[in-house]
Amino acid sequence: MRIGGHDSAGLRIGLDLPDPWQHQAVRFLQEGASVVLDAPTGAGKTRVFELFVKTAEARHLGQMVYTVPTRALANDKWREWTALGWNVGIATGDIAENLNATILVATLETQRERLLAGRAPDFLVLDEYQMLGDPVRGLNYEMAIALAPPTTQLLLLSGSVGNPGEVVDWLRHLGRRAELLRVAERPVPLDEIPVENLPRVPANITGLWPRIAAAAKMAGLTPLLLFAPVRSQAEKMALQIAAALPMPRPLALPPEADSALGKTLAGLVRRRVAFHHSGLSHAARAQWIEPLGKAGELDVIVATTGLAAGINFSMRSVAVTSTIYGDARFRRQLRADELLQMFGRAGRRGLDEQGFVITTKDTPGLLEAAPMRLRRVQPIDWPTLLRIMENAKDGPPLARAVEFCGRLFSKQTLAPDLASALPESLSNERHAPTRLEFLIPSGEWVSANRFQKQTHPLSQCLVHHKDAWMPALRVARTVEKFPEGRTCRIEMESDAGFFYGREVPLAHSTKDGFRPMPWIQKKLGLRPDERFSAAALAADIAPLVAERWIPAAFHSLIERGPTVMARLSLADLLVEAQVLEGYPPLLDPPRRRVDAARATGGDAFNPPAGS
Repeated sequence: MRIGGHDSAGLRIGLDLPDPWQHQAVRFLQEGASVVLDAPTGAGKTRVFELFVKTAEARHLGQMVYTVPTRALANDKWREWTALGWNVGIATGDIAENLNATILVATLETQRERLLAGRAPDFLVLDEYQMLGDPVRGLNYEMAIALAPPTTQLLLLSGSVGNPGEVVDWLRHLGRRAELLRVAERPVPLDEIPVENLPRVPANITGLWPRIAAAAKMAGLTPLLLFAPVRSQAEKMALQIAAALPMPRPLALPPEADSALGKTLAGLVRRRVAFHHSGLSHAARAQWIEPLGKAGELDVIVATTGLAAGINFSMRSVAVTSTIYGDARFRRQLRADELLQMFGRAGRRGLDEQGFVITTKDTPGLLEAAPMRLRRVQPIDWPTLLRIMENAKDGPPLARAVEFCGRLFSKQTLAPDLASALPESLSNERHAPTRLEFLIPSGEWVSANRFQKQTHPLSQCLVHHKDAWMPALRVARTVEKFPEGRTCRIEMESDAGFFYGREVPLAHSTKDGFRPMPWIQKKLGLRPDERFSAAALAADIAPLVAERWIPAAFHSLIERGPTVMARLSLADLLVEAQVLEGYPPLLDPPRRRVDAARATGGDAFNPPAGS
């Protein structure tokens, strides 16, 4: 709970009262436990570390290492904590200072060699630990936790992990006392605003995003953060927006800013617009753009995805300009958890009562953002295994490699050629029979052999979501793989609740009625000037184009600004599910692999009454 705001450097001022969950997290840390903190962006996760640093228990520790996924976030924490008078160092890919400080802020990869060499710190923080599931960097996060000895206390922070309970179970398997704290509500709630609801802007302002930025400014929705797909797009959009926006109060910059920012970026900043990406110099990012953004001095910032899990910019609104990111060689679709991080940048605690996500018909909204279920993607690499064996102190090096693989979040067996080189006793122990188990709604783990894989309608299935079993269509991520449209929430009649579906554009509103989308006109042979009522769209047009959406089924119409959307139900979509007698079909249930010789649960479970 904070009373007050920020000073010109972006630091918190005024009375700062911790929330009860922050107090509880600090108590766990004081007791020596490792803590996994699951809370929305902006809730105050970092504040837990700051409060713990001031305790007597923290002062008795050695070095505390606070790892982050981006250089922008490292710069931000280093600058803020140094301003508080703390002894803080920094280690990123482009800067290394005061490496023996009491608190070291670092990107995780800079600590890899230290952990491999067995020199783990007394206290290790993994901020944005959802990176454990990243296809490129995830293994480094998994290794950091697996390599840290039980004497190293861990603090894991994230707001976009779908299975934090499994992470806590993993930490306990590694011999740690681990506690999970979950915070459900954002301190600043988010609202979605379609561009159609923004004010009209003068006709002389052209281009989609310049017009949206101008409308957001007119509506009082700035500062605005726009996420662009690549560096060149971020720069181009910032230039277009700066040219379009009026400049009633230019930002005064000292002469040295021009040399650090360059002429182009300095000119934008004076107009209170900036772009931000990893191609900028450290001075441009850390000494100018980031402090000004955090202080709320910039009206619009156009950034690449590096700021999704980045510094706490003072932003009221956010828009994601494209879901396809990367260059021509490595283009990919944004994940739902990445959208969750991006949207989480909106809303300033202590300044805003609400944050806003601005959407167009082609850009994602709040319903498309969801936590990620962590699961390792890539196997451990040979160079790392060799380093593990090289640093083995007790017992044979191969045995150390075996033991390390058993400590990973996602179990990994050794390659056959390496396993064959082990002593027979170790090889037999590692390759002892195991069995796969699934979690069921009663809370028990049951052998996978008891299940049958069957095809069932999605409406009959359950999914495991936020440590609870729910009807599959009550969880947004269930319908996200359907190729058509965007996720929507469909209210059921008679207050019977809701379910998630997809919505697709069907027609545009005109003064004479509704004009079907061009592809519908072409498919049905309609004239461009033909118009229909809403009732005719539902009764006549939607059924004729339904084959485009099968196996989804047309449900109803809804107007989104000037566009009429067809809402689609996926209730009858057939999916493969795991079926256990006496239980509803389970869609992708949580699974684990256990030693079959020592497994005790799951064989003698009791089915529900009446099954």
